[in-house]
Amino acid sequence: MLSDGAIIFKVKDLSIATDNFSSARKVGTSVFRGSVHGMDVAVVVVKNGVKVTDFVTEVKNLCSVHHTNLVKLIGGCNSGSQVYLVYEFVASGNLRQYLHSQYSPGFSALPTWTGRLQVVLDVAKGLEYLHHHTHTPFVHKYLKSSNILLDSELHAKIAYFGVAKVKGEMGTLPVGKVHVAEEANSSTSSSGELRDGEAASRRLRRSLTRSHSIKISGTHGYMAPEEKSSGLITPKLDVFAFGVILLEIMSGKEAVSFQTNPHSNTFKKTLLPDVIVAIFADKEPGRRLRAWMDPLLGDSAPLDSALKTAELAKDCVNPEPELRPEMSKVALTLSKILMNSQAREKSLLAARGALTSTIEPR
Repeated sequence: MLSDGAIIFKVKDLSIATDNFSSARKVGTSVFRGSVHGMDVAVVVVKNGVKVTDFVTEVKNLCSVHHTNLVKLIGGCNSGSQVYLVYEFVASGNLRQYLHSQYSPGFSALPTWTGRLQVVLDVAKGLEYLHHHTHTPFVHKYLKSSNILLDSELHAKIAYFGVAKVKGEMGTLPVGKVHVAEEANSSTSSSGELRDGEAASRRLRRSLTRSHSIKISGTHGYMAPEEKSSGLITPKLDVFAFGVILLEIMSGKEAVSFQTNPHSNTFKKTLLPDVIVAIFADKEPGRRLRAWMDPLLGDSAPLDSALKTAELAKDCVNPEPELRPEMSKVALTLSKILMNSQAREKSLLAARGALTSTIEPR
């Protein structure tokens, strides 16, 4: 154990903790449940992309990140071509399971609009902290609904932040440089300032672009266009992935879906960002949005609230990264939408209570 509480493990200890990484202990693609020092933990096994020069320092930095909406990193281990990261174990399921239950079709553990808004607000706050309030800002890079864990009270926690960093995928952001790049796009800049901004933007792209020796990796359906085309790593990758999660929350649909054409024996692929763009291109976006939303929400989602949320999601999945909002703005917008929705819900409940009391027999 290091002075700040981070733990550097030995591979044999993690092997014992997970019964030699047995399939019975597997809880994800490369995640194993174990027990170390009396704690339930999740051990994530990943391959090194580029060797991290100072693994101990990197783990210390990651373990210093604390937020109620982030799954806490306890420590790690670096052995050969593999890295092991040890996180606290969150016993409840992930958001994808809650939205797309394969065992109970037609059922959702998140049946209300305000409940789902609270979940995405939790995620937004966790990302805002990573992007804006840590000593060294972080990019998660692997955000998706299966990496959002829900505790027993349905509070959301972002899992496995730091994986991209220890894999050498440039998962951290030099402080202040994004703001310089964004200023380059401001219409109020003078010509000299604009040239300086453009130069800063080019430097930012060079500093955050992954080495050509590293294979571009991510999750289909959540990867932003600029990452697929150039490997560029900025916080706007997380904003894009968050927008996809927001669309999942609204629709109850998968990030990527396939429909079979029985006449031509072909498949049609549907991506949620494409769907939301088509909805707002419609002459009656409200009508089309209502038809597209998860029917399990029933009447709990007022149309004005749904439209504002959908507009926010559309902004987040904008193909141009500089046009996506920062997570601080996203969190603030969602907070206002949630507060208004909760006030409406409370008002409706009070009205129903008053109506019930007037029709009860005396």
